[in-house]
Amino acid sequence: MKSGKFPGLALAFLCAIVPSGGAQMSPAKVAALESNLQHVKAAYNRLPANKKLLLDGASNVVQFADFWHRTGMRFADPAFAAARVQRVSARPAATSATTNKIIPISATGLFQDLSGSTLAGFTQSESSTARCGNNVVVGFNDSGGIFETPLFLTGAGGESLAGFAYSTDGGHTFTDGGPVDPGPNFGSLLGGDPVLSCSNPSTFYYSQLFLFSDAAGNPVTAVAVNKSTDGGHSFGEPVVVIGKDGLSHFLDKPWSAVDPSNPKNIYVSYTDFDGSGTSKACGKLMRTAIEFVVSHDAGATWSAPKVASEVCDNEAVSGSQVALDSKGTMHIAWIDLGPTFPEGNRTIFQSIYAGGVLLPPVTVDIIQPGGDAFLLQGAFRDFLGMAMAVDHSRTGSDGMVYITWADGRNKRLPDPVASQGVYGYDDILLRVSFDDGSHFGFFSQVNSDFQSRLGPGHDHYQPGIAIDKTGTIGICWYDRRNDPENFSVGRFCATSNNNGITFTNINTNLAPYTPAHGNDEILNPVYMGDYDQPASDSLNQEAGFFGAFEAQGNRGNPNVVGFEF
Repeated sequence: MKSGKFPGLALAFLCAIVPSGGAQMSPAKVAALESNLQHVKAAYNRLPANKKLLLDGASNVVQFADFWHRTGMRFADPAFAAARVQRVSARPAATSATTNKIIPISATGLFQDLSGSTLAGFTQSESSTARCGNNVVVGFNDSGGIFETPLFLTGAGGESLAGFAYSTDGGHTFTDGGPVDPGPNFGSLLGGDPVLSCSNPSTFYYSQLFLFSDAAGNPVTAVAVNKSTDGGHSFGEPVVVIGKDGLSHFLDKPWSAVDPSNPKNIYVSYTDFDGSGTSKACGKLMRTAIEFVVSHDAGATWSAPKVASEVCDNEAVSGSQVALDSKGTMHIAWIDLGPTFPEGNRTIFQSIYAGGVLLPPVTVDIIQPGGDAFLLQGAFRDFLGMAMAVDHSRTGSDGMVYITWADGRNKRLPDPVASQGVYGYDDILLRVSFDDGSHFGFFSQVNSDFQSRLGPGHDHYQPGIAIDKTGTIGICWYDRRNDPENFSVGRFCATSNNNGITFTNINTNLAPYTPAHGNDEILNPVYMGDYDQPASDSLNQEAGFFGAFEAQGNRGNPNVVGFEF
């Protein structure tokens, strides 16, 4: 069954179309997923400590393994399933912008938050937006999918930690599409880390982490793509892009992009944490690699993986992103975290793939990590705040490469608790390449405020970037400039019409919130998401930007909302 639109329904009608018996999982499904999760957890426990810190979506899968071990069989209990059906409330099919132009997205979900459980399933985070014409689709991690998948996707063989919402009016209103379909195979799990892309107003791609079993019942760690052919109103079953032995590999941090010169070409990158001890590069040592695969038939089949970077033992690379120019040249960027992670500086690398050849990497910049190099004030993880966009606006700047990141170099204060003995207050920086990524110029600062000379500073973190049809740059990030104590979080965006030399900052007027985490038993307790990717119109028909992001209000309940600028 495809995942898709579930508009607000009267409770009696809902119970009529979804009988309580159909809302439960079979014991065999529960047991199959339990087996896969426990194998993955055992593999995770064998990883070195610094590699465990690096894992993003995979760390949520491990956290979910404990949750499922405690509670999984309750999903096979008919009485429990019936109670879940009775807790569903009617909801409107779409919502519009609030007075401060913040647009609800996941707030139109199938369940009111906390209706599945008061302890789990109410967090939506880490969003990615794609736009083709007036159709806008947002994907996000959704812990509530655990309760929604067996209720609405009765043919699903596993569970889904992934949600989506779609708009047909350029992002002014959204309808929640519910959980993304994990497919019919028992033991499968869509693990989140979404990246959305599109090739036309009808065709959208949703890439993310995937766990399933092979024919022999062994766990496979994978990246999958779910495809929509109806403008993002529904998504088909996952197609495996790359899969490896789940007993010795972890795949993490996938990214994807469509080739504007040939929309049948789709690229997906990811990180492979390889503990197999069989690689040519590292022998029996731990290997960490940035790899990518490509499809030339709109996602039906995929190439063997190609290696962009691989390091051994204590070295680590992660956080890759891919983007393409109008000629079909793929750019891939990633972060080398060095041998002392989480301490020490990091390096952004970028490389070019064209004509089947990957050129040697170019150093973009050396990052001075913000916070304590892993956690920001409020004790939530933030260490891979890098984003890339390639201009294909055809305005004379086609092929320009923009890379933005959060960097703590401008203000560092001694802190005895921090891992490096200092706390770095991040600013959002940008470098531009005018020659297709061969060289990068001097950096510019995107946020318009400056770190104070006296007292503490302010965190600006997790930037996302897009380029619109006019060549205008749009960047959004989380921002604490309005709180002297650096706790409350706001949201700012910025635009530049002069290739990133100067920026105009825009306050979204999001009601500031103090970050809450560790409040959803399904998720990594220090996790609030590692990115929120805005979008321009991939077809270069409409100017401007739309970006989704996490907002918590004053209740500490994370939802996905959006802002148009």
